[in-house]
Amino acid sequence: MGNIKEAELPGLGKKYQAELESGERMVVVIYDEGHRELFYFPPEENEPACSVTLTDQEARQIGSIIGGAFYQPKMLEKLETAIAELRIEWLKIAPGAPIAGKSIGELGLRKNLNVTVIAVIEEERKGKKRTTINPGPGFVFSPGQTVVVAGKAGSIEQFQEMVTGKGE
Repeated sequence: MGNIKEAELPGLGKKYQAELESGERMVVVIYDEGHRELFYFPPEENEPACSVTLTDQEARQIGSIIGGAFYQPKMLEKLETAIAELRIEWLKIAPGAPIAGKSIGELGLRKNLNVTVIAVIEEERKGKKRTTINPGPGFVFSPGQTVVVAGKAGSIEQFQEMVTGKGE
C-alpha cells in the first residue's frame, strides 16, 4: 500500500490523500456535515480526472462494500469465517434512552448482552469531540454521546434498543 496523508480542513472537515502503488492518487474529503467527496488523480496529474459526492449513508455503504462486508475474495474465506458474526455499530444515545445515566458496569453489557464498548465519542464546546477508547465499567452514558460497540447482530440490536429506546 502506498502512503496516506491526513490534513485538517478548519471549518470544513478532514482530507485524506492516498498515494497508490500504481502512482495514482485518491483524495477523500469528509465534511463536518457528513457528506464526502472523492477525487481520482491519474499518475503525475495535478487535476482530478473525476470526482463523486456521497451522503454519509452512501459513503458507509460503499465503505462496507470495499471493506468486504458483502463479498470476500476467495483467498479471504478463512478470515471471513472467523469474523462473520462480528458487527460493529456507531449508535447515538437518544434523550430519555434507557441507557442514559447508567454505567457500563451497572448495565453488565459484556455479561448480559455479550457486547463490548470500543469507544464513546462526545461533543464538547466549540464543536470539538472527545473520544474515550475502551471505557471502563465506571463510565456513565449520557444523551448525545455516540457509542461504538462490537458484538453479534442480535446482541447489537438489543443494545440499540437501550440506546435509542426503540428497535431498528
